[in-house]
Amino acid sequence: MSGLRWGIMGTGGIAAEMAGALRAAGSQIVAVGSARPGAASAFAEEWDIPMPVGSHREVADLDDVDIVYVATSSSDHYQNVLDCVSAGTPALCEKPVALNARDAAHMLETASDNGVFVMEAMWMRFLPFFAELETITEAGAIGEVTSIQADLTYLAPQDPSRRWMRRELGGGSLLDLGIYPLTLAHLLLGPPEEFAALARLSDTGVDIDTRVISHHRDGATASLSCGFTADTANEAIIAGTEGRIRLHGPFQNSPRLSIEHRDEVTDVRNVTYEGHGLRFEIAEVERCIAAGRVESPIRPHADTLAVMRWMDAIRARCGVVYDAD
Repeated sequence: MSGLRWGIMGTGGIAAEMAGALRAAGSQIVAVGSARPGAASAFAEEWDIPMPVGSHREVADLDDVDIVYVATSSSDHYQNVLDCVSAGTPALCEKPVALNARDAAHMLETASDNGVFVMEAMWMRFLPFFAELETITEAGAIGEVTSIQADLTYLAPQDPSRRWMRRELGGGSLLDLGIYPLTLAHLLLGPPEEFAALARLSDTGVDIDTRVISHHRDGATASLSCGFTADTANEAIIAGTEGRIRLHGPFQNSPRLSIEHRDEVTDVRNVTYEGHGLRFEIAEVERCIAAGRVESPIRPHADTLAVMRWMDAIRARCGVVYDAD
């Protein structure tokens, strides 16, 4: 337990997951806020949180709150984080941190200028499988990485009232799911030098599936997909000049890695863990705040912004436009 007192903005499913992870980690949750009447009180009763409040902003302004977890709709992230920064309260913001790179850059620059810690909640980056992946690739077990294939596609109801189908809330598969394969490719290959993208749009104006093919430094390539229209294996293959690594599904929280040479599995690494996977990003946030950092060295602002810029460019080519644009 770090002694930091957490507040939560939002009361949806991911807020409940974080509440459970914080409780399991021994961290304190002292406040929760929601704009929906009665939602904060019900959430507070369920999770034994002493201070339910009637707005998101109030969470950041409370003197008893040391760090805020922003679990609101994607369309609200920008203002919610700026409210935290204005109050001098550190924030862990669910991905995407904003709907476009312009807003994300302003948010993160404002936080840095004011000495306030802000981090994107890209939990994949902190999980045990990713550290193992880095160990394997840095050791040269598959040679030079030349290609990545990653899919993250689930069957999801295409009801226009659902959050992920609503353009005004920042819906669409790219920002919801595609951010994971894009982040994987960016971390291993760097930003794209060129790419092609194709998306299928819903009647509500969001992408229900998106495909991206990209070229990166030294001729490396990536083939990435996301969507709400199919139930795929959700694996990732990192191929190199001397072999490949398979991230078994779901790759963004992979339970094991296989090292393969041609058609032979030569090594299997079990990377399961106890407890909830969100505990690793919780630990990183608490370490950074204790050290007085304004950003995480593991998930720095520059990485967040690079992926946001890539998603902006993909949306521009595919015709997905948000009001924030």
